[in-house]
Amino acid sequence: MSDTFFAARRAVAILDPAIATRNAGDEIISQAARHWIRQALPGHFLTHLPTHERMGIRSHRLIRQADYAIVGGSNLLTSRLLFDRGWRVGLRDMVLVNKLVLLAAGWRDYERPPSAMTAAMLRRLLSRDAIHSVRDSHTKEMLAQAGIENVEVTACVTMWGLEPVRLSCIPQGKAEEVVTTFTMRKPSPADARVFDLLARSYRKVHVWPQGIDDLDYVAQLTQGRAEILAPTLEAYDALLESGQGLDYVGNRLHGGIRALQRGRRALILAIDNRAAEIARDTGLPVIARDAPEEEIAARIAQEAPMKVKLPRTAIARWLDQFSRAGVMPATEWQAGSASARSVGALPFPPRP
Repeated sequence: MSDTFFAARRAVAILDPAIATRNAGDEIISQAARHWIRQALPGHFLTHLPTHERMGIRSHRLIRQADYAIVGGSNLLTSRLLFDRGWRVGLRDMVLVNKLVLLAAGWRDYERPPSAMTAAMLRRLLSRDAIHSVRDSHTKEMLAQAGIENVEVTACVTMWGLEPVRLSCIPQGKAEEVVTTFTMRKPSPADARVFDLLARSYRKVHVWPQGIDDLDYVAQLTQGRAEILAPTLEAYDALLESGQGLDYVGNRLHGGIRALQRGRRALILAIDNRAAEIARDTGLPVIARDAPEEEIAARIAQEAPMKVKLPRTAIARWLDQFSRAGVMPATEWQAGSASARSVGALPFPPRP
């Protein structure tokens, strides 16, 4: 890696999806990204910049002054980047030449190959020297079509703490109650069928409106037959950390991953490419939302240990690149290390 990329300035600029967000899932991503960046660069000052709105002169200055500028996850890559409303990057950001490093980024959907403009923008923005981390193999393939090959598939950064010892603490059998999520952004008649199935299968159904627009939708969907939580991550965490037996079965990818972080049995109902592609690479517990009802019911009733296959070597390579630069000591997370095998590092201990 070049000396230019790894100049020792003791600052990291994080392009943070939790700024100006309408989705508490972005907070889950942001927390995990910050944790792992802290592990890799414990002596650095972290400053947070937006991805959901345009960056200005101050953001550009902070990025130029930082040792590293890390794009902290979410599904912000797309084949028509200049016209996208997810990652508000534009032509004026092209002054940030080869500065950005991806951390667990994902591709928005199944799309055509990146446009010539998108490919040129990504080749200019993304570091040629660093290893980029992406959520899944589909994202890696799309970046390769844009001419970017220095990429590792690491799964989502929110999953990096899901080590076997953590997952072994998760109950194998169905709980008495369930928490679910739906999304107004992609409604479907399948949502009503799923809710009816959950209402029949569990003694009580809780619903967490993960997005700001979900509350009215879930109220209409459930018709008073469920407890609707406050639309905050704090409310969701409080339920997950309660002593009652609880499963997660829902549409939201990061709602499900948060449940796993908190030691809860989970089944994610895939509504797009994100959960499906991560599941293909890692075995994350996923089934299609529009799968036959009997298949979803069978997965809910199935007693089996929770298993997720993390790409440990790829994760360690991404983290260890900062140590190899000679800036600060390496992360606690190394492939095969005792700490990785025993605790998984994330500050979300499983329930006993």
